[in-house]
Amino acid sequence: MNERYVRQLTVGAQTIAVSIVRRRRKTMAIHVFPDRPVELRVPLKCPWSAIDAFLAERSQWIADAIDTLTGDTLPEPLQYVHGEIHDYLGKSLRLSVSEGRTRHVSAADDVLAVRCRSPDDPEDVRRALEAFYSTEARRMFPDRLTICLSRFHKAPGAHTLTIRKMRAKWGSCSSEGEICLNSLLMQKPMEAIDFVVTHELCHLRHFAHNKSFYRLMDQTMPDWREREKLLTRRDARLQLDLF
Repeated sequence: MNERYVRQLTVGAQTIAVSIVRRRRKTMAIHVFPDRPVELRVPLKCPWSAIDAFLAERSQWIADAIDTLTGDTLPEPLQYVHGEIHDYLGKSLRLSVSEGRTRHVSAADDVLAVRCRSPDDPEDVRRALEAFYSTEARRMFPDRLTICLSRFHKAPGAHTLTIRKMRAKWGSCSSEGEICLNSLLMQKPMEAIDFVVTHELCHLRHFAHNKSFYRLMDQTMPDWREREKLLTRRDARLQLDLF
């Protein structure tokens, strides 16, 4: 059963109503929509002190996300056609699509070259591109995990790494120590990838978003707030469900 409450946030001259939704879940997640109030989804027994601390920490992010949705015109969804601009490791590359019996994708200079059986079929192009992101993530993310671990004064805890495409999360960490990273992070700059990895590693020691968690983030990655902004993008719905 879901329970709803409302909290009022004040950010500068702006007052933002946040609907608090208690659910059977383990972590807190902020959802910012273009057509209805902000939602903060929290575990059923999450204390109000933790909820208020989380909202205070994320108040500016919420305000920025609302400004993004209500300000500039949102871009059209990607069409996966020749000449379209796509991101790879934070760089904007022009899509070059060609026909081939075997699927192959490469990134060089300013071009993201996709070869597939049906280059005129956007779904075939999308599948080829997302398979490329997945392959590159599996090659790169274990090394990023090792590099981010070296930032800690003390190892945060035992863990395993899983990589897959996720619809609404950039990353997650289970109470059993399983870190899962979204393969679509390959679209983002390395600074943003390392931010997500570090965030999930901090969860090995502090599962909740409390003062101890943010203190560890500050110690391990002092510029994490700037890195986090690299993940924000204009979309039909902005959400922070990765944390």
